[in-house]
Amino acid sequence: MSGPIQVVLAGASGRTGREVGRAILSADDMTLAGAIGNTQVGMRLDSLWPGQSGDLEITAALPWVEGNPVVLVDFTEPKSSYSRVLEAIDRGWHVVVGTTGFTSTERQSIRDRVQERGVGAALIANFSLGAWLIERLVEEAARYFSEAELVEAHHPHKKDRPSGTAKRLAERLAHQWGRDLEQIPVHAIRLPGMVAHQEVLFGAPGQVLTIRHDVHDRSAYTEGVLRGIRRIEGFAGQLIEDPGPIMMD
Repeated sequence: MSGPIQVVLAGASGRTGREVGRAILSADDMTLAGAIGNTQVGMRLDSLWPGQSGDLEITAALPWVEGNPVVLVDFTEPKSSYSRVLEAIDRGWHVVVGTTGFTSTERQSIRDRVQERGVGAALIANFSLGAWLIERLVEEAARYFSEAELVEAHHPHKKDRPSGTAKRLAERLAHQWGRDLEQIPVHAIRLPGMVAHQEVLFGAPGQVLTIRHDVHDRSAYTEGVLRGIRRIEGFAGQLIEDPGPIMMD
């Protein structure tokens, strides 16, 4: 993309959204052109994000943004995100989405709309480098082990259960082993003090292999999101759900 990239952030008042918003403001090749929130409508960003400059006001709907390129970044919840993502695509915007919990029908609808409009879209359950690597490690381990269970743990405010990252790991195992998804056990924990934790335990006679990834701070997601913003135009007409194309140099 020829810069600056104009970014509209949905979920600006959320925990992850605040970290992502600060990263966008600090990026030399991006401009934060809009911020969407639920409960802080009308609040200025410099009040919402102490220590950060920004005179934008939080809005409830997509703002009007002049010029191109425009990227919608969405970290909210699936019910509101789905209609917002479709509206952005219809405007010709690219979309980078970290919201999880979409149904298979909704994902297919987004894929069809992206192909029709010729924009790029990424629906990535987890933008951290470790989440991408754990997928690759799990796939390699599954070549040698034939039994595994997954444990994911998050903060109590996370609405989807199990997490999108855990679902994706389970899908990878089910596909590699030729099994139904329901045959891959996934255990979900919601407790204060947690941020985002994924663990895959492989078992075989006399041994257990554990592959685990822990996010202790939401800043772990920001570099992956910025990469997605910068690269998404290169996937015009495609829906990207594998973090690999975003993460790999």
